[in-house]
Amino acid sequence: MRHNSLGEIIRSLRKKACLSQEELADGICSPVSISRIENGAQMPSGTVLEALLARLGTSTYQICDIYYRSEKQQAFEQEAEMVGRAVAAGKMDEAKERLVYLAGSTGTDSLNMQYFLMLDASVKLAEGAEPEKTLSILHQALAQTKSSFDPEDFRGVLLSVREANILNIMAAALFRCGRPQEAIRLGEELMSSLKRHKSGLQEYQIIKINLAFNLAQCLEKEGRYSEAFIYIQMAEELSLNGFEQALLPEIEFGKAKLYHLLGDDGACEAIIRAIVPYMELVRKTEFAGIVRSYAQKELGITEI
Repeated sequence: MRHNSLGEIIRSLRKKACLSQEELADGICSPVSISRIENGAQMPSGTVLEALLARLGTSTYQICDIYYRSEKQQAFEQEAEMVGRAVAAGKMDEAKERLVYLAGSTGTDSLNMQYFLMLDASVKLAEGAEPEKTLSILHQALAQTKSSFDPEDFRGVLLSVREANILNIMAAALFRCGRPQEAIRLGEELMSSLKRHKSGLQEYQIIKINLAFNLAQCLEKEGRYSEAFIYIQMAEELSLNGFEQALLPEIEFGKAKLYHLLGDDGACEAIIRAIVPYMELVRKTEFAGIVRSYAQKELGITEI
């Protein structure tokens, strides 16, 4: 149970017991008081709280234990989110420092352990650590919730957001291991699985964007430019339609490179001239420099 307040805990316990507010209040307080308690507008007295909890089949001690775990869980998840942001921003030292805290906070919760292992693998992959070791960590992470999992065929398996993220990172690690065909096969299987989910959750859309971008890069490295172009267009469409545009400059640069590889330098130049000013505007100056260097080397463009 993960709640933010006493009222939410009481509401959850009441619904679990299949009691209406009137039935819970009967002989203890008014139904209006129950409503106010559940909404956080009123704190019950000690006597009333004990009577309510007794009717709900619990006690103050158990509630305090639930609330304490809830607070710890929130702290864990907030710290985990900070690790993810640090990795995305390339702040590896900060990410590793926060991981030390998480390592001692997972407890026996398998979902917390899965989150920690996924973040640990992300840091290692971003730092260029041994990819086989990263793969091993990712397999451990997936095993926390999917003890028997076939990465060759999981069409009938419902994946959580975190499990899908783990598989996405796993595909990138496979590519780093020099196993491109396995990486592409896993990525394409994951994309098919996510399409079948038909979930409107933003988290799934973000995974699709990252996955399509990663697949485009893998296929490009394999010289399969036309197939790569299909995935880069998919990443672009998902990014624009889903209003999730954090990765859009990188996607557009990937598209520009594919235009060049497919022989359309005009389209390549047009994209580069459009995205460099935008990259500088959003303070991606280092990346803007990479794009300028590419334009000079591949297209002979010296001024952007």
